[in-house]
Amino acid sequence: MTIRGKEHYAFRFKPDKGPVSYYDENGKSLQKKFLKAPLKYVCITSGFTRHRFHPIYHKYKAHLGIDYAAPRGTPIMTVGDGVIETVGYDKTRGKYIRVRHNHKYMSQYIHMCRYARGIKKGVRVSQGDVIGYVGTTGLATGPHLDFRFWIDGRPVNYLTTNISVNSCVDKKYISSFRSFVSEMKMKLDSSNVKKFIAKK
Repeated sequence: MTIRGKEHYAFRFKPDKGPVSYYDENGKSLQKKFLKAPLKYVCITSGFTRHRFHPIYHKYKAHLGIDYAAPRGTPIMTVGDGVIETVGYDKTRGKYIRVRHNHKYMSQYIHMCRYARGIKKGVRVSQGDVIGYVGTTGLATGPHLDFRFWIDGRPVNYLTTNISVNSCVDKKYISSFRSFVSEMKMKLDSSNVKKFIAKK
């Protein structure tokens, strides 16, 4: 690809036991580690705060997540690759799912009306997979998703924390990746493949 006059390569690579992604020639993923939001929403009705007036309890409580208002049944996507750690229900959260992305990152999706087909504890999911649908289960005054995110076990404000960094090819696959890139670059550079030139 030629972007702003500079050439770039994108290599589709799938490790033996890892997700498919596109990487540059140095092994840096061209896909962000996490999505900006887990669904297409109408508006944010409540942000991350330690002091919010609860519309049902009628008192001030911490709200350690982001409330995304959306029509009932709107698909909810996992913001990153991971494993379903919990598929649960309680009177406060209603139907909810927790995804463990790795030892450092974890996300949670609350107030679903239902889970997506095949979603259960232990299932591996990829970024953008639909895991459930917006609802009003639990303590909810209207259809919305209460989305929560943790770093090292600590709840963080997903909207202001810089976590959408690019991942890289795992070190254990870097040797096979470099061999793959070397072979593919030779084929690309010697072929008559039409190059993509991005317009401003």
